[in-house]
Amino acid sequence: MDKVSDRKKDLFYKEVEGRMESLKRRPSEKEKTTRSEKINVTFNVIIGLVILLGVIFTLLRVLGGS
Repeated sequence: MDKVSDRKKDLFYKEVEGRMESLKRRPSEKEKTTRSEKINVTFNVIIGLVILLGVIFTLLRVLGGS
């Protein structure tokens, strides 16, 4: 009975190893960015620029006023 279970384990192992090798050989697929992701990135960049400009103008006002 040990031989039968060893054969099953061996067949299963070979099947899994074959799948792993095929996955390793296949080039990774790049996911397309969705419209909502593009809008989100654009919104974050605009908010970041507004905050940065606010900090710069505040520093100029503080430093220029003294």
